[in-house]
Amino acid sequence: MKVRVIGAGALGMLIAASLAEAGIQIELVTRSREQADTLSEEGLLLLKKKSDASQQEVIVRPIVMSEDKLELTTGVQAAPDVILLMVKQTAVTEELADKIAAQMKPETRLICFQNGIGHTDILSRSIPAEQIWLAVTTEGAFRHHSRCVEHTGRGLTWLGPLSMPNDQKNEDDLEKKLQKMFQDAGFNVSLSNKITSKVWNKLLINSVINPLTAILQIPNGKLTQLPATMPLMRALFEEGVQLAGKLGIELADDLWEQLLTVCERTAANQSSMLQDIRACRLTELDSITGGLLAKAQQAGMGLPAHRTVYQLVRSIEQQWGKI
Repeated sequence: MKVRVIGAGALGMLIAASLAEAGIQIELVTRSREQADTLSEEGLLLLKKKSDASQQEVIVRPIVMSEDKLELTTGVQAAPDVILLMVKQTAVTEELADKIAAQMKPETRLICFQNGIGHTDILSRSIPAEQIWLAVTTEGAFRHHSRCVEHTGRGLTWLGPLSMPNDQKNEDDLEKKLQKMFQDAGFNVSLSNKITSKVWNKLLINSVINPLTAILQIPNGKLTQLPATMPLMRALFEEGVQLAGKLGIELADDLWEQLLTVCERTAANQSSMLQDIRACRLTELDSITGGLLAKAQQAGMGLPAHRTVYQLVRSIEQQWGKI
């Protein structure tokens, strides 16, 4: 199976390195030519915990190309079997969707690993919905620099199609192949025919953890250790649950407990939003908190706690003069 990973951030590098180590043919697409050249010359360094006291270093060499060279490889002859879209939601534009569509054959599946909501609306304007899958993962990754990524926390990953396929048997066979591919690379992967519910489960967790850690400048685990933070976490959570109920979206019965478990298991991790804030990069605020606010407006609901944290994070971003 030929796999193309678009996006060489922390999670993209982790997935690419792990699959390459397992013997999968990987093409890794970077945003910059500089990173592509570095990875091509020196390899991709994966740091993973071997035991509580030691760490293992693995160097893999996937095929690497930068975005500006990608169009040279498009077309059915060079089309991969699977494309893993690992870019931030803010990078999912109509232009990107058109470029991805040009890389796909009818049998290609695009698996989207974005955190928020709204990106599939953009992608499905250029790509048939039956070729789009969604992925939800709680794997932890931290990019130390352009060629080094650390696997900071093991989690769970769910895969599922955006829409019901025309040929269910072929889709079932493909699902099993993909599940095995990820499992061979060391990931705990399950298949779901209710992937939208999984997306919303993660969305609500992220909508609590990400903006609060970004505002307070603390790692995930610190949230549950601050007594004054817990009522705010609960308020954000309950608003999200009420919105999902209004939209008819099924959530896990133990989602609050899952949220607390994520904080515990990733206690030392910096959320992606906190990492962006510290690097003075625009965050995925609009696709996470902003996505909830947009859905709430359509449903005639107000989310005052989410509106407040949205304005606080946006105020931090505006200090950089980029908005």
